[in-house]
Amino acid sequence: MALSLQRYTRPDEMNSFTQFLKLRTMKVKERSMLIALEKIVCYLPENLIFEILSRLSVKDLLQFKSVCKSWCDIISSPVFVSKHLNNYYNNNDDWRGCLLAQFYVSHAEIQLYDKLVDETPRVVDYEILYNMPMYCSYVCGPCDGLYYVYQYYSDGRALWNPAINELKTLPEIIRKPDFPDEFTYARNEVYGFGFDHVTGDYKVVVMKSYWKLDRESNLKHHVSVLVYSLRADSWRYCGDLAKAYDLKRNKCYIYVNGCCYWLGSFGYRSEVIISFDMANDSFKEIDVPDNVLPSSKCLAVYDDSLVYLSLRETGKIFDIWSWSEEGCWTKKFSVGPLPHFSCPIGHWKGNRLILQSGDGKLLLYDPDTQETEDLAFKNLMQCQGVYAYMESLVSIKDQIQNEAGQQPEDS
Repeated sequence: MALSLQRYTRPDEMNSFTQFLKLRTMKVKERSMLIALEKIVCYLPENLIFEILSRLSVKDLLQFKSVCKSWCDIISSPVFVSKHLNNYYNNNDDWRGCLLAQFYVSHAEIQLYDKLVDETPRVVDYEILYNMPMYCSYVCGPCDGLYYVYQYYSDGRALWNPAINELKTLPEIIRKPDFPDEFTYARNEVYGFGFDHVTGDYKVVVMKSYWKLDRESNLKHHVSVLVYSLRADSWRYCGDLAKAYDLKRNKCYIYVNGCCYWLGSFGYRSEVIISFDMANDSFKEIDVPDNVLPSSKCLAVYDDSLVYLSLRETGKIFDIWSWSEEGCWTKKFSVGPLPHFSCPIGHWKGNRLILQSGDGKLLLYDPDTQETEDLAFKNLMQCQGVYAYMESLVSIKDQIQNEAGQQPEDS
């Protein structure tokens, strides 16, 4: 399955010679900067160097590894990688200014676009995205700059850090114990990706339905929950859901307070939300808000909490319901009528929401000001998801530990 990446905006009428001169000038400036840094490095105390570097972008840090061996050792250390995540992403909001949007073309292709928001200086590296080692259909993330990618036709799965151009193909997914030979897993699946703060492990959770191979039988069975641990580099079976739910893939990264969430349904208008706790590998079912029959809905994050976004066809009223720690839904507010909106997609920074219009545009809606911003994506194809682009130094291969506690060879 192919992946196509297209920049939505390009330099106006820039010919190949102008591009060559621009790249050459940039490389000269970078070499000059590295030489200057090398001259002053010996005059700065190491703790100050550590603090300054931890606030720089990944692109700069990868270049600064060439300044001297001591800088390379600092930037490569696990302590620095953790410090960089805390400093750069907690105190610098610029990384949130770039998003990735996926659109469905056909079963053979998913188009992936990148777009700057709010005129921030951050830019996705076109070459890194275009030349990613594994062509994928769907993206999920980011979690500390890592993404989970799923290739529909080949059942391929991988973890990917585009900033350092690192990708790890995941092992083949396991079958549940005592899985009968006459049954098979469906190719369609829902998935989530997050971090287990108890064990310090990155985990992928996949939910797959299964049925009999007999084509005359349309009987679906309960959904299996399978979890991949990056630290152990293996899958394990974590049980089945109570019913054969039809689960909906999230169009935005839904990972809140250590849990992933998905919308599901069973029968006519019987809806539920499935949650999975990364720390204890447990799942549970949550009822959707009472008396809500929207024409379009999705899950999102608002005020660091799970919310249920629903658009009522009658009057085009947009409702936002918030899930509390006490286990109940509260309607935060309703807005409308919004005649040009067709469906909610998810959330963005500053509690803004991403919506899609009837003509295929992606819109950014601020509930506080009730202002709408056109994200300049106009695509009549179905939007499969919108995600933040986040860079980090987190190495996927460094997270893997074998039984002897040694780092494995590169996969």
